[in-house]
Amino acid sequence: MWVETSKTKSEFRNYITKKRNELSLTEKSEKDNAIYEAIINSGLFIKAKMIFIYISFGNEVDTHKIIEKALSLGKEVCVPKVISRLKGMRALKINSLNNLKVSDYGVLEPEDNSEEVFVKDMNLAIIPGLVFDLKGGRIGYGGGFYDRFFSNTNIDITKIALAYQFQILEELPLEDHDVSINNIITENGFNKVK
Repeated sequence: MWVETSKTKSEFRNYITKKRNELSLTEKSEKDNAIYEAIINSGLFIKAKMIFIYISFGNEVDTHKIIEKALSLGKEVCVPKVISRLKGMRALKINSLNNLKVSDYGVLEPEDNSEEVFVKDMNLAIIPGLVFDLKGGRIGYGGGFYDRFFSNTNIDITKIALAYQFQILEELPLEDHDVSINNIITENGFNKVK
């Protein structure tokens, strides 16, 4: 486990991105399936009526199957839509993965006319990231969209990260504005954050 806290966020991002890109399709599929089973069988997911979840792309933990499962169970699902670097992002409700379009950032997003959902109406937030620690630390992709989105509210919502076990390091260099997470689900199950 790589634990040098003198490293910069950028160095942590590069290290984990490289490791994630080295996963074979078979390894990724096996890990994704284990994470899927852990999340959909969790009490947090089962009880949630409105779930905020990112739409995975590239080598991220697959969320498409989780979204489809939530919708098939009659849960409400909202996903991020980036407005701009300055204005941040909003959460928009979706009814299917079929009506999404590729954004300027290369990720699938809903149309602008989709219904907006506010943090106060969410029961569970499943958020992306590159690197995590068991103190609730998270390093994302560097845009600060999720930090700003969740720090703009006083609502305390359970935030879960989906990650591969190697994405959890001992300690991360974090800043005051970094939003912390409550749980990390990996192929090994729940990793409770202290």
